[in-house]
Amino acid sequence: MYRLLIVDDEAFIANGIKSSVDWQKLGIVSVAIANNLRQAKELFDNQPVDMMICDIEMPQGSGLELYEWVKEQHPQTECIFLTCHADFHYAKKALQLGSFEYLLKPVPHDELKLVMTKLIEKIRKERESATMVTERFWQDVLSQAIPSFPDKIMEIIEKQKIPYTRSMGFLPVVISVQHWEKSLTAREAQIMEYALRNALEEVVIQRGSNAQIVRIKPDYLLIVFSEDQPSSDSCSTNRNDIRNRCRTFIEVCNQYLYCHLSCYIGKPVKAHEVRDMVDSLIAFKKNQVNIVDRVIFIDEQIKKESQIPLPPMNVWSELIKQGNKKKLLDESQQFLDSWKRIECLGAKGLQQFYQSFLQMVLHTLHQQGLRADEIFSDHLSPERVLSATRSVKDLQDWVRDVLEKALVHIQGLDSSETVVEKIKRYIALHIDQELSRQYIADYIGLSPDYIVKLFKKETGLSISDYILKERINLAKELLSMTDTTISNVALAVGFSNFSYFSTLFKKEVSVTPQDYRKGCPSK
Repeated sequence: MYRLLIVDDEAFIANGIKSSVDWQKLGIVSVAIANNLRQAKELFDNQPVDMMICDIEMPQGSGLELYEWVKEQHPQTECIFLTCHADFHYAKKALQLGSFEYLLKPVPHDELKLVMTKLIEKIRKERESATMVTERFWQDVLSQAIPSFPDKIMEIIEKQKIPYTRSMGFLPVVISVQHWEKSLTAREAQIMEYALRNALEEVVIQRGSNAQIVRIKPDYLLIVFSEDQPSSDSCSTNRNDIRNRCRTFIEVCNQYLYCHLSCYIGKPVKAHEVRDMVDSLIAFKKNQVNIVDRVIFIDEQIKKESQIPLPPMNVWSELIKQGNKKKLLDESQQFLDSWKRIECLGAKGLQQFYQSFLQMVLHTLHQQGLRADEIFSDHLSPERVLSATRSVKDLQDWVRDVLEKALVHIQGLDSSETVVEKIKRYIALHIDQELSRQYIADYIGLSPDYIVKLFKKETGLSISDYILKERINLAKELLSMTDTTISNVALAVGFSNFSYFSTLFKKEVSVTPQDYRKGCPSK
């Protein structure tokens, strides 16, 4: 979107130019008119001007004089000169000043439209190129590819011809996208980021301001406002103005983009201090995960994180074993819903929950004989961990996914295993513990007498004989493959009495544990 200023001392000519072209179709949203140099300068002071159509011959100061002033004060503004006379001196001066075109009055509408179309395309390409260079500069500053030393930063600024000076101050504003109301594909996410950037330019930057949008990480955008020799009063006014624009931006995103976010406004700093200020803003945001759709100054007083209630992980573990999906999902979601009312909830609390919950699920599945690392390979990537602990809603989504996947595997295990296979799996998982037919029967959900008879019928062994056989086999493996003490081997296979273990081992293997280890090949 662009803004045009028409300068001509004859009002009917200026109005005629304004009405001769459908400017909106060219992307020009504002067309202002000035009839002399004083009016033109006032308009420049009140709003940004992207391009100017200016008469050269005017009684209160020529268009050439005006453009000389514009080149000094607003160097990004392009100019097209109009004149009634094909004067070589005028044309030469216009070219020296760097005007885009020099046209003779009266200008045919089609010719004016064609020239303006070419000018807009030139401005668009230059802006895109300058924006890419400046955004890359700030990304390098933030990643420390450019060291945060004043002289080094100014060296890069001058080399890349970025319009910053040593005296400038910079105000960083971090925009954190909390969540979208609709799930997005990768392609849709790119489109929505583009829409967010456009909204930022229109509502917060308001085109023409000295500001640069920078993508710093997924779901984080940064605006760097710049100002020549900022005073404390001007900084305070600018911050308040930016806060109001950010509030409007949030409303626009809520209403039209189905997006919820927050804006964190830093303090004005020098170029070499921007990285530290951005890091502080992101850290500030991470300690206030329940702040949504708000604009926050970094120096606002926010309450410290309060004590967070812990979830009943032991109860949830039993519900997983029982396969009680409805109750498990309801309880976990309701518990995390209560966290949404904790205003001072920080990312640390979410990370603690994540670790405790994951440990509980992995342990529970291990007890069931399942390889949790294989089941949840796509849920444990660093990217997924970061996204899961970004907000309570993200954590809820992750918990729901993990529980549903865990329950599917447990239910599949129950449906595919025979009773004897379940007995063997229970024995393997509890080989180092006290094992009785009553414990096994309780786990299977059948009577002790029934499982004893069934196991004997299908395997030819009693349950107690099978347990002893498995314990001795495991002991042989530990003796041959590890250097652990024989007493520790005994404990690992469920014998607290070392002498009793040695007696049973010799009875089954015909040698003592010590002699068995001596006879094994070198480990």
